[in-house]
Amino acid sequence: MALSRFDRGLWRLTRQVYLFSRRAFARTRGSASDPAADVQRILLIRTDKIGDAIISTPLFKALRSRFPDAQIDIVLGHKNGAAAPLLPGLDGIFVARKNLIEQARLIRQLRERHYDVAIDMLTGDSMTAATYTVLSGARVNIGFAGKASGFYDIPVPRPPAPEHQALQMLRLVAPLGVTVKPEDIRIAVAYPQSSAEEVRKRLGLADRGDAKVVAINLSVAAVKYWTDEKFIRLAGDIKSPSVRIVLVGAPWDSARLEAVGKAAEVEWLPPSNDISETAAALSCADLVISPDTSIVHIAAALNKPVVTLMASYTANGEWYAWGVPYRALHCATRVADISYDEVLSAARELMAEVDGGKQVAATDRVLS
Repeated sequence: MALSRFDRGLWRLTRQVYLFSRRAFARTRGSASDPAADVQRILLIRTDKIGDAIISTPLFKALRSRFPDAQIDIVLGHKNGAAAPLLPGLDGIFVARKNLIEQARLIRQLRERHYDVAIDMLTGDSMTAATYTVLSGARVNIGFAGKASGFYDIPVPRPPAPEHQALQMLRLVAPLGVTVKPEDIRIAVAYPQSSAEEVRKRLGLADRGDAKVVAINLSVAAVKYWTDEKFIRLAGDIKSPSVRIVLVGAPWDSARLEAVGKAAEVEWLPPSNDISETAAALSCADLVISPDTSIVHIAAALNKPVVTLMASYTANGEWYAWGVPYRALHCATRVADISYDEVLSAARELMAEVDGGKQVAATDRVLS
């Protein structure tokens, strides 16, 4: 994708700041001999996507446990700033905008807070995130080793093999003496209980006995979408007197929700601009089916079993639903080519196992 003039200018400026910072801040590298000493203010940089921010919540909890009285703030980006209401365990949330004046204002705000530690949480190289990290003025900077290693007092080695993002995040806090066993890692989101009650009333769940609710998310980038026809057929085949289908999605997919809902003769919830309202709706489900998007990780945070439809390039396990029973379906060509029968089988299998109270094994199926 071609960069706009603004993006090219920002990239050149970032590189200039990067080169300057390597010279100007090299003298601080010795300050990381004891990075956990007297930590009172921590800054996290997570300027990528909503799902990334949600997967990071175990790190927030781990830092809070290690530094219970510390001020823990985060900088989100313009793409994931909407995730702010979902994130527990933080004291302050900033959103970085693309406007250079606002960026300069944000850097000034960060420097005024005199952070002891700043952590660039992005697993991919991002000069923008690295620049915020170093220009925060924190005593110690931490980030993954890579092109921006010169920014960090502590460049953390990347995992030698593919590793779930939730595990990768905790590598960043190990230099601060924070350790968490994989079995103790839990993703979490905050949502208004009152909104969940409203959804339950709207769906009449209290009056429907033991009927299970399967939530199907229709909203995702076009390249990750399955097809309306397949979703209509899936909803029709799964619904029964004991299984209710509820469609969810983003505001820009209101027309699609209505069209698929009417065609499949199932319910759909009016989409909200507040993602915490979406989380509240998902909290009422017993199973979630979704293309690979933030909904998968919100559902996992709510302890909901998940069937995920994924592109083949995400088949290395980094983005699977964490900590819950799941089925991850891939296709070597594109998401739209994932077999209908495979998805229906995975959904029915997962529902039966969860409903039967069995120990459910997560599975990953790659389709040719």
